[in-house]
Amino acid sequence: MDNHSVRARSFGRQAALYQRLRPGYPAQAIATFLPERGKRVVDVGAGTGKLSAALAGAGHDVIAVEPDAQMRATLTEHVAGIDVRDGTGEALPVADGSADAVCYGQSWHWVEPQAAAREARRVLTGDGVLAMLWNVPDIRVPWVREMVAITHPGQNPLIGDEPVITGFGAGVLERVTWQQRLSAEEIIDLVSTWSRIATSPPAERDALLDAVRDVLSTHPDLRGRAEIEIPYLCRVYHYRVR
Repeated sequence: MDNHSVRARSFGRQAALYQRLRPGYPAQAIATFLPERGKRVVDVGAGTGKLSAALAGAGHDVIAVEPDAQMRATLTEHVAGIDVRDGTGEALPVADGSADAVCYGQSWHWVEPQAAAREARRVLTGDGVLAMLWNVPDIRVPWVREMVAITHPGQNPLIGDEPVITGFGAGVLERVTWQQRLSAEEIIDLVSTWSRIATSPPAERDALLDAVRDVLSTHPDLRGRAEIEIPYLCRVYHYRVR
């Protein structure tokens, strides 16, 4: 199994941490592609239901599609009123032309893009929308930049390639800034759920987490704080059916 596949399957065993600490999605981000209430929305790679909960909270009828049984169980436990189904982006358990939107929250990069785009096109109505959302740490804030340099050296999470798909019109990119409030130890636990960290050898993972802990305890902007606001940029790409 290649490293991409290992990372894609690393989440189920951390479902409880994922549910407790992974960030949700701001209502403003959802409104960029679903400004009206009452739509039927498919949340693909739904995990523990972070995006599903936000979509339901915005007044939409949600079908959550998730291949991992532990994730589905956690979603069902924590998010009420959601239709939860076993499936993948490449084989959606959804009828043709029955959805107003197909959404990927932090999960598009785990699918084969052209197969997933074809499936989204199949289940969408004639004026439906395909959307991908990513919460990324805002490295314009100095302590966040130091933390990300440790966990993802050489990467800039604020820069992402636009997904290349067929069967849809030109993509639109929206950016929404927001914050999540956690304690320092909760941030350590959150970082431990990031796939690159979760799949590292134990000694390497522990060293990375210790380095992040050092930033949180010594950075002058954070010293002595019981809770810390983690700044995010929610990047939203959305595409209308062509």
